[in-house]
Amino acid sequence: MQHLRSYYNSEAQMIRGGFPQPFISRTYQTSFLKQRSKTEIKVVAAKKHSEAEKRRRMRINGQYETLRTILPNLIKKDKASVLAETIKQVKELKKKVSKVEQESCGSSSKDVVKFPSGADRLRLEKCNNEEDLVKATLSCEDSMGLMSAISRAMGSVKTKVVKAEIVSVGGRNRSVLWVQGLGNDHMGMLKSSLKIAMHKPAFKMRRSTH
Repeated sequence: MQHLRSYYNSEAQMIRGGFPQPFISRTYQTSFLKQRSKTEIKVVAAKKHSEAEKRRRMRINGQYETLRTILPNLIKKDKASVLAETIKQVKELKKKVSKVEQESCGSSSKDVVKFPSGADRLRLEKCNNEEDLVKATLSCEDSMGLMSAISRAMGSVKTKVVKAEIVSVGGRNRSVLWVQGLGNDHMGMLKSSLKIAMHKPAFKMRRSTH
């Protein structure tokens, strides 16, 4: 209402100033349409935001409902309780996976062969059930001469490979080696040699004299 009154007063002043009536009407109409257009844009934007927020809430509620149906022994079903129980279950599963990996470290019947990872990785770990057994797991590019380089790396620390699992997929290689006769002081040396084998398989490594 204040807007209309301001324009009415402006028109009255322009009439008194000698401006023709058609010019005044067109000026008022153009300004009014611009103002209405801005208002409509804001209304449409607010409506779109509201609809997007509604869809987001629906997706979140749907995921919560899925968790409620798959979580075992869920007593309270509010969102906070669902999240707390989910975190608890994930932690328990991670513990179980870690336990299975440790137990299967030296067992041929329980080991599961996995696919190579997309990133280069190298890990050495002692098997809990075998004092003299070390598990070396590495993932890298499947280059020509890789296995020869790995063999030279093992020979550089004068150790014995008692078991090996090798998977090559899509130009990537994952090798799991169970090594025996590796002393604590040679763990770092073997890791360094395997790193060289992973990144420079054609590189001829010198055998260690130690």
